[in-house]
Amino acid sequence: MSGLTKEIDVVDRYDKINQVAELYHKGTTNPTHIAKQLGIKRVEALELITEWKDIARNDVDIREQAQEALQGAIQHYAMLVARSWETVEQADQSSDLKTKATVIKNIADIEAKKVDMLQKAGLYDNASLGDEMAAQEEKMAILIGIIREVSGKCEKCKYEVARRLSKVTNTAEPMVVEVGEITPSA
Repeated sequence: MSGLTKEIDVVDRYDKINQVAELYHKGTTNPTHIAKQLGIKRVEALELITEWKDIARNDVDIREQAQEALQGAIQHYAMLVARSWETVEQADQSSDLKTKATVIKNIADIEAKKVDMLQKAGLYDNASLGDEMAAQEEKMAILIGIIREVSGKCEKCKYEVARRLSKVTNTAEPMVVEVGEITPSA
């Protein structure tokens, strides 16, 4: 094989890698669909995807662009969540429970999409995500304990706090009812 033929093969290979990358960026991530669109075998599409990802991982410019895009997306998600909480507060003030419930569900969906994006970017592996969730659950348990302790001292507050905590924890909050001394009536 001559040097020119090898160079043509390399150029053809990079051309196919670029075609795969272009489809991937446009949202076609299924190797079978990529193979059909490019008229190649699925195995070759998988190889080209892997090769493209390897090239992208090792390219400083591509990594920087990906980091910038990821940071922009994270900021966008944060802004959406902040605005959504503002809407929750407005719905709460106007006693619009339907809107409040819908927006809270939307916030959960936004957060789930953010976590999914970060997992796909390789920033969350299952172990660290589990550790993070465990830490959040521990903090929540501590905060609930503090709220119970502090509100339990206020007869006026403890029933309302218990009612609201029940909604958050999805369990009936225990209440300590102090009964005064019982004296027989005359």
